[in-house]
Amino acid sequence: MKLPLLAAGLSALVLVSACSGEAHSRATATHGATRSPAEATPGTGATPSPARTPTSPDRLPDPIQSSLPVGSKTLYTKAGHGKGGVTLPASAGKASSITVMWTCAGPSNFDVIATGKRLAGSQCGDGTGVFTAEIPHAHMQDLAWKFSAADSVVWRIVVTQPPGK
Repeated sequence: MKLPLLAAGLSALVLVSACSGEAHSRATATHGATRSPAEATPGTGATPSPARTPTSPDRLPDPIQSSLPVGSKTLYTKAGHGKGGVTLPASAGKASSITVMWTCAGPSNFDVIATGKRLAGSQCGDGTGVFTAEIPHAHMQDLAWKFSAADSVVWRIVVTQPPGK
């Protein structure tokens, strides 16, 4: 019988400490009384809010996560928001493939489109993902590519040509 009384006494102690604004550094929330980061307040020892989704393209990570193979040629690099597009050089049409790397942040998709067909794309989210797609020669009849995204989406993209191709 003493154990339930002790547990009730500790719960009351934590509740009183938290309500008085003098939470002890070792005090822990009990009975599912934790707060989400959005509800946390500064100075209470609560979890700080997570990093915000980038709203500027320069806050996104570089799409090239590792070094490119020696001899690779960067055809296009750009950062922007919403819709965009590029006309790749004629050399891209002669390559066996083109590599597209991008990162984006926002509540919708980012798609690379040519002649009305989706070549590559992804859901954006918080901007921490980096995506890569290899576009084979068979899908490069049209070198005018469009980027489709909602106006609220920010993105960075790099288009490269593998070496010797």
